[in-house]
Amino acid sequence: IPICGNPHFYSDIDFAVKLRQSAELQQASSSVRMEEVELQSEPMLFRQLVSICKADADAQDPLIDVIIDVLDWECTTNDKGLVRVFLFRCCRPGDDRAAFAQIGRPARVTVFHGQNSPGISLRAYLERIKCFSGASSCCFVLATLYLEKLRNLDSAYQINSYNIHRLMLTAVMVAAKFVDDFYFSNNYWAKVGGIPNDELNGLELEFLFLINFNLHVKREDYDRFANELRKQQQQMKEQQAAKTMNVLAVPTAQVSVRT
Repeated sequence: IPICGNPHFYSDIDFAVKLRQSAELQQASSSVRMEEVELQSEPMLFRQLVSICKADADAQDPLIDVIIDVLDWECTTNDKGLVRVFLFRCCRPGDDRAAFAQIGRPARVTVFHGQNSPGISLRAYLERIKCFSGASSCCFVLATLYLEKLRNLDSAYQINSYNIHRLMLTAVMVAAKFVDDFYFSNNYWAKVGGIPNDELNGLELEFLFLINFNLHVKREDYDRFANELRKQQQQMKEQQAAKTMNVLAVPTAQVSVRT
């Protein structure tokens, strides 16, 4: 797991030596060039360890934009496959005429699903969490990895616009409690996420039991997953660019107006 948050916990000399050895072994896959720190026989100074931890944490910041792009694209894609249902509604207040609206609904719902899709976009919601929660950037990567595990366990947790907000809020909060040195209470997280505190407590407990309280992620698995996210974002950009080129390549019809 990346060394995120305040590094005061990592003052042990033996841990510092192991960290440097791990950096040498993982230099090919790590997003931070920690291999520049040469492994020496003498103990690492605490200020050197702090510098390494700071560089490692800063290197995770760009991954938040990658996660937002990937999750937003997946939600948009999955929403198209939702079960189509018809809703009976009036056209306008006081009008006897009625209209049928066709919207998508999940075939199976969980405690993380809302009755309706929230009015805030996923990008704005995650940026709000990042701004006010104080969670380190690696928490968002771990949260996305946890959601991947849930999806592999049960297809009901396939992300869409109905469940992604509660899932990400719960997953980031759990990851922050696991890897960050300092974190806020559930009551504060509930205010950040815009849901009642009692509901968030229940979501956290359900989430932990679903993943069997297995929150630990090896660094090599973390780096591998982060690289997969970057590849997905690159593929998305290439697909969008190809669609744009196809639209531009379509010849416009010539319209002649006779007077």
